[in-house]
Amino acid sequence: MSRPTRDDRIPRAIEDGVGRMLAGLWWLTAPVLTPLGRALGWLGARVAPTLAALGALAAVDLLRWLRSPLTLAAAFIPPLGMTLFLVVLSLSVTRQPVALVVQGQGPQTARMRQVLASDDDAYHLTETDAADAQRMLERLEVAAVITLPADFDAATVRHAGTVGLTLNNIDIDFADDIRRSVDRSVARFHEPALNTEKQEGWDADDGPMSFSTYGVLINEHDLRTTNVDWLRYQIIPALVLLVLCVGLIGTALFCAEDRERRTARYLLLAPHPGWVLLGGRVLGGTAAALLALFPALVCCLWTHLIAPPPEHWGALLQLFLATACCAAGLGAILGTLVRGARTVALAATVLATYLFFLGGGFTTIAFLPAWLRAVSAWVPMRYAIDGLRQALFYPTLTGVKSDLLALFGTAAVTLVVGAVLVRRGDVER
Repeated sequence: MSRPTRDDRIPRAIEDGVGRMLAGLWWLTAPVLTPLGRALGWLGARVAPTLAALGALAAVDLLRWLRSPLTLAAAFIPPLGMTLFLVVLSLSVTRQPVALVVQGQGPQTARMRQVLASDDDAYHLTETDAADAQRMLERLEVAAVITLPADFDAATVRHAGTVGLTLNNIDIDFADDIRRSVDRSVARFHEPALNTEKQEGWDADDGPMSFSTYGVLINEHDLRTTNVDWLRYQIIPALVLLVLCVGLIGTALFCAEDRERRTARYLLLAPHPGWVLLGGRVLGGTAAALLALFPALVCCLWTHLIAPPPEHWGALLQLFLATACCAAGLGAILGTLVRGARTVALAATVLATYLFFLGGGFTTIAFLPAWLRAVSAWVPMRYAIDGLRQALFYPTLTGVKSDLLALFGTAAVTLVVGAVLVRRGDVER
């Protein structure tokens, strides 16, 4: 046998050195790695079945949606009806149908007509003659008739010009809207500089303004660069109502059906804690609510009803997720406590309605009485609506973290309470 050369001994020395180094490293880390490996194995052996159980329960609930047309109707009819109501109301509230009768031909008449026609945020004008305008008013096709008389030019020279307003004042709210709009148009005719934009080169401390007839201008500072119309502002509560109805009503009805079919006792026999049984149901309700929300969200984006800033998308998705978890948790609690599918459906609908309106679904919380504002502070949907509006309509995310904390906190509380009820056997009593 030939003796190893120097070139052969070098690789062997390296191998021996690496082997000794690895052996020493193992000797040093074995006391730490061995318990850690055992802990990870123990954790994996227990987490994997729990995750599998959660996924199985959620998948079953999603499949049950396809086989439950009554549940689908109970969950989707309220938000669809609310959306249709908002669309119709936006057409009748934001712009009033008004007939315009122009009887003069002078330059001042033309100027007044232009002022009225340019205010398309307030009026939906139809220019016609006096007889046709009267017929439209009698048939309720218009809410008012604005008349520019034939002597309007001559009267304005004498500072005695008048604008005729025949108003169907059956509704004081709509009537006041038209009165304010006409007053604003007349003021703009008399003082073209009267507007709601900040006047360049003038501040309130600069003294009186010499260029205004009235001596007063509005020095407005907007929080946003663009205004949000009424429909875009109210579509957010409609999306929240969709998530609320699907998550709350659907989860509650499935819990009630399990009790009526006596399938809940088989869940209680499963080798899982109560929070896993309830968590699977909450997970299924959350997934169903988000799946129902997705096409509605795409439709709103396509029609430009919502246009969130790119940097706000993360907060927006977290808010929708938190709202869905909260709604599903409340539904699981309700379905656990109330017996009978019909009773649960009625109770879930009533609860969803109260949560929606007390959360500011149809008004602004700041405009409510003090005692009602105090009540709404305990309504989780208030934080969902406030957070979504902040993320969509404002440049910053002020208060969104608090809104997320309130929603996820409510979901956690419902999970704990539901787990206690399930483990006590309240599902079968």
